[in-house]
Amino acid sequence: MDATEVDERDSTWENHHPRFRVYVQEPSGETYTTATYDLTGADVLQAMDWAQRQAATRSDAVWALALVGQDSRGLRGLTWLVGMDANDPPSDDHEIDLRLRMTSRTARPVGVPSRDQWRPEGSSAAVVHANPWFTVTETVDASERSWFRLRSSDSVIVAAMVDDRIVFVHGVRDTTGPEPRYELPSGGIEPSDDSAAAAAARELLEETGAVCGELTEVGTFVAEPGVSDVRTRVFVGTVTERRETALEPGEDWTTVELEPSEVDAAVSAGEVTDGATLAALLLLRRP
Repeated sequence: MDATEVDERDSTWENHHPRFRVYVQEPSGETYTTATYDLTGADVLQAMDWAQRQAATRSDAVWALALVGQDSRGLRGLTWLVGMDANDPPSDDHEIDLRLRMTSRTARPVGVPSRDQWRPEGSSAAVVHANPWFTVTETVDASERSWFRLRSSDSVIVAAMVDDRIVFVHGVRDTTGPEPRYELPSGGIEPSDDSAAAAAARELLEETGAVCGELTEVGTFVAEPGVSDVRTRVFVGTVTERRETALEPGEDWTTVELEPSEVDAAVSAGEVTDGATLAALLLLRRP
């Protein structure tokens, strides 16, 4: 990989003249290879988001992020934000040791700095956690009141129609216990997606094997405004084709089609507990 490769979005970011160095390490036989990228014009959260998504698209890859120069909030010098021992930062001229356990698409940092070390100088905001899916920031106001915000990419959710039936996935989530639940196909918007509609089509295909000739956006909602400003965009379309699914590990789901009356019965029985699915169903019923 070219050591000077830059994400295409770089030219659209506000130019505060910081330079971030991203290291993505992945297995290569019995050893590891490290790709190095330089990003300019990004702020720290944009750079972290880009870095973690680069790693998330590679099996077993992990990442680290350094800042060279100064960002718009005054963070200076070579500061390791994820995965590095804060007391022993590496220099640019030797092999990068990410000091992370290699697990599938998951970065496990070792020697993570304390919250005070994470806080940029002269700023009330601090990154207190980061992984390949989201970051958490802490903000402290003048009265020392603090609050936390979860940052991740926006997401999509899809109601695919077969006549008057709606396509659902049915299965178990590790986070919610052993009882299977119904959900509409959904997922995050990836950097490789050309648009939110493209992300919706991809998630629908991966989770159900369904293809819609056209997807129409019918609304947007924020699922947890007390925690995050992440928006979920709702799409609807008619199924025109069926293909193979491409489920990820842990997605032991089946695809089902439910009549409107069956959807109502499942909601009443507590078999639809996903908030995004419930919100999408409400938006779909608007006149």
